[in-house]
Amino acid sequence: MKSSNAFRRMLLPIVPVLLAGCIVVPVGDLLKTPDLEERTLLDGGGWLAKKKIALVEITGTISSSSDGGLLSFSEDTVSEVKARFNRIRNDSQVKAVVLRISSPGGEVTACDVLHHEVMELKKDTGLPVVASVGDLGTSGAYYIAAAADSIHAHPTSIIGSIGVILHHFDVSALLQKVGVAAIPVKSGEFKDLNSVFRTMSAPERKVLQDLVDDMYSRFVDVVVAGRSGLAREAVLELADGRVFSGTQARELGLIDGVGYLEDALEVARKRAGIEGATYVHYSRGRSYGAGIHAAATGVRPGAEMTLRLGTAAGGTPKLYYLWRPGL
Repeated sequence: MKSSNAFRRMLLPIVPVLLAGCIVVPVGDLLKTPDLEERTLLDGGGWLAKKKIALVEITGTISSSSDGGLLSFSEDTVSEVKARFNRIRNDSQVKAVVLRISSPGGEVTACDVLHHEVMELKKDTGLPVVASVGDLGTSGAYYIAAAADSIHAHPTSIIGSIGVILHHFDVSALLQKVGVAAIPVKSGEFKDLNSVFRTMSAPERKVLQDLVDDMYSRFVDVVVAGRSGLAREAVLELADGRVFSGTQARELGLIDGVGYLEDALEVARKRAGIEGATYVHYSRGRSYGAGIHAAATGVRPGAEMTLRLGTAAGGTPKLYYLWRPGL
């Protein structure tokens, strides 16, 4: 009887909360991003110290923004890759880095930041960096790969699509059919540049084309700097947005070798001048299988983003280094 009364007294303070339909839950720990964990893919031995080759995955559409929900642990591609690079900087046992790339590209600035991060990693550590392309290494993904010391791809990889795109939609004719008109109040002629609610004028198109051309020139500069065997004129001939197979890309000088992930890892090992390498990668508390290929294909730093075209109210059009056929 006494225990029953004690239980009632314990429940009494929370009954009004339950009746109101509100439950206070401490979710602070749930919202924390799990720490990066190093996972060994292949142990090369060594009692006191290991000579590691770090595998860093860059997969999916590259973005600098997160699409995660309230309890999602996913971060944007840029933050995830930078976090992995910081782990490498703080680990003297890492002797080389392999970028496992499987991406159609993404936002111009995000791709440029990651290219910069690869260059900074090389400068800070002196480590050799080898890019290994999986199914896709196009546009912004190739932009990033150009920062590596050596680029390798599968014979069936799709490489290239060097260029920039800014999507524009004109829905004014559709709006006229339903009797809707957009009437912006603006401070200047170009304030509603790239509006989907009316036809683009010639001056507006020139402004946007100049912007695209500037970003395109930067892309070409990056490729010329990264591919010492290609003159600028040769790059320009290939930089019209077209794509190539891994075999074709090798013949054209866009990559250094055709093979598989194991071949790229071997190139990294030789560049590092080590024997018996231990291959590692980093994940956030999730299991992706026991093998190198499971890790290389299962991790998506910054989940695949939905392409935002800015057609809805509040949407922001973006420049992309992106290969997205049919759009």
